[in-house]
Amino acid sequence: MNNPQLVKVFLASSITELKDERHNLSALGEDISNIFSHDEIVVRIVKCENFHAGNLGSHDQEIIDQKLRDCDISLFVFKTKAGEWTRHEFAVARALQRKQKQEKKQAHRIFVYFLRVPDEQKDPSLSAFQQQLDSDGVFWKECDSPSEVKYQFSMGILTHLGITVGGHAREAEAASKSADELFEQYEEKMAKLQQPIHQAIDEQLAQIPTILADDSQLISARIVEVMGIYQKADRWASKTDYDKKKYSDLLFKYADFLDDYGMYYDAEAVYLRQISLAEDLYGKEHENTAASYNNFGVVYDNQGNYPKALEYYGKALAIREKVLGEDHPDTAQSYNNIGFVYFEQGDYPQALEYFGKALAINEKVLGKDHPSTATSYNNIGGVYDEQGNYPQALEYYGKALAIKEKVLGKDHPSTATSYNNIGEVYRKQGDYPQALEYFGEAIDIDKKVLGEDHPSTAISYNNIGEVYRKQCDYPQALEYFEKALAINEKVLGEDHPSTAISYNNIGVVYDNQGNYPKALEYHGKALVIREEVLGEDHPDTATSYNNIGAVYKKQGDYQKALEYYGKAMAIHEKVLGKDHPSTATSYNNIGAVYKKQGDYQKALEYYGKALAIREEVLGIDHPNTATSYAHIGSTYYQQEKYPEALEYLEKALEIRKAKLGGEHPNTKNTQRWIDLTQAAIGEKSSF
Repeated sequence: MNNPQLVKVFLASSITELKDERHNLSALGEDISNIFSHDEIVVRIVKCENFHAGNLGSHDQEIIDQKLRDCDISLFVFKTKAGEWTRHEFAVARALQRKQKQEKKQAHRIFVYFLRVPDEQKDPSLSAFQQQLDSDGVFWKECDSPSEVKYQFSMGILTHLGITVGGHAREAEAASKSADELFEQYEEKMAKLQQPIHQAIDEQLAQIPTILADDSQLISARIVEVMGIYQKADRWASKTDYDKKKYSDLLFKYADFLDDYGMYYDAEAVYLRQISLAEDLYGKEHENTAASYNNFGVVYDNQGNYPKALEYYGKALAIREKVLGEDHPDTAQSYNNIGFVYFEQGDYPQALEYFGKALAINEKVLGKDHPSTATSYNNIGGVYDEQGNYPQALEYYGKALAIKEKVLGKDHPSTATSYNNIGEVYRKQGDYPQALEYFGEAIDIDKKVLGEDHPSTAISYNNIGEVYRKQCDYPQALEYFEKALAINEKVLGEDHPSTAISYNNIGVVYDNQGNYPKALEYHGKALVIREEVLGEDHPDTATSYNNIGAVYKKQGDYQKALEYYGKAMAIHEKVLGKDHPSTATSYNNIGAVYKKQGDYQKALEYYGKALAIREEVLGIDHPNTATSYAHIGSTYYQQEKYPEALEYLEKALEIRKAKLGGEHPNTKNTQRWIDLTQAAIGEKSSF
């Protein structure tokens, strides 16, 4: 045998209580080596039989610890007690495992098994050790017999070696005579072992919906448990001849789970493998492959990687147009998804074009009263909403609502979404009573249909909280934002992007109240999640930088404010481009700092950059364009250039009256600036 692969296993257990089991486990190493001799694999069990706990010295224990560290695997077996030295050896193994993981090395594997005994025979040390394992997140298994321990551990060895268990039936049969009855049975039928493994995969996957719905556990615990199931299923499916179509579906669901819980970069890696499998199974021009491309696009969309999202949405669209036809609902879905990317990039004409294509297909194929047609109306309404064309937005949102109430019923989550969208338009228009009415309808449906602890209910709470914030009712705003936070933490976890939104909203309220330390605390929490989950170059991360910059500006720390506003601007320019509305927001914020510092030329420079983008992308009659006119006008006022100030302020007032109405706070504020400017002009002319 030339350079065999040596796997060293450290066996840790009570020498006296488990003497026979230790002997049999030692023989197991020889059995496995014989079975896989053609693969040049040797499994060596390392035991320290010559040391006795009664006279063990510190030097002796150091020798044992070093033997353990020299091994690839540690196997711990317990029966009625967890002895002091065995617990010590576990601590050594665990420390070694953590160290190797930090160093990005092949991590030391640990297997822990407990032989089942009646409770009255168990020493308190055993339960205490099991609790320690649970709190440390270490998997352990209780076995009914020593034979089961041997079988479970042999499967663990195979996992470590990356061996497909069905490929060595002949060698297994030859070696089976040396093992006890149960292990003989498994070795003799190793070629058939794949069947129970595949059955176990299916059974484990079937448990996932129940686990996720079990709100008696913290969501973080449920996510970890489900993650473990997917990882194990993925591992075993990849090492056996698991049905390829089922494996593709497994990866599809695994990636979808990761995406749902904000693990976008992990989802990306799984989807890459799923796409490769789908291409092998169906070819590159099959509708199932198109579905894989589409979902991969969703992951990139969530990451804020819009070029990649467009690339994969485009691949899906090309296949669907060719295979399914231009008038197929799946083709309409691709048009919608591409439209969303353009919407997020601030390219509203392109977004409208693609949403319009989707609408035409849905109306033609599904009819004018179909939920998918309502979705298209909703999407088009969203574009008009962002463009500040509130009458058009209300028209399309209203069309979507009418279909949903007719087809789905008033008590449907999708109907609640339409109420939320209409409420949002009224909020932007400053019609807060109408906004609260529609948000109230939405939350009543969400609570009735989805329950108090659902992410959609949290969204409705957030929307209501934002209305109260706009009305300066900060206690009420905090109450609703904190309700949303509690749901998101409970249902989605503490590190989910939606939880970051709740932290962000609470931080804004504290900012409005002038409680700047609290504002920075919550904005900091949001930033940590966004940097960790979404990445440092995500638009939501830029939002956190902007918010932190705003707090520093109010505190008068202008250097810090410029630092954070600059970070946000860099992300916006890099990811969204220099002509995006969010980039304009960054320019506007930087201009505001220079204005506070009395550097009016710099302020006008950045305000001018923001205005140019807004006029070009949003139009000359958008509320945000009015904001730029107002800022430029007030800066000219500070410079005592009153005619120029009046020109820009009057432009702002005209837009705000038309779009927001005469009673909106922004409209009234603009009128006050005009009054001041006209008074200053009058005073100047009187000299």
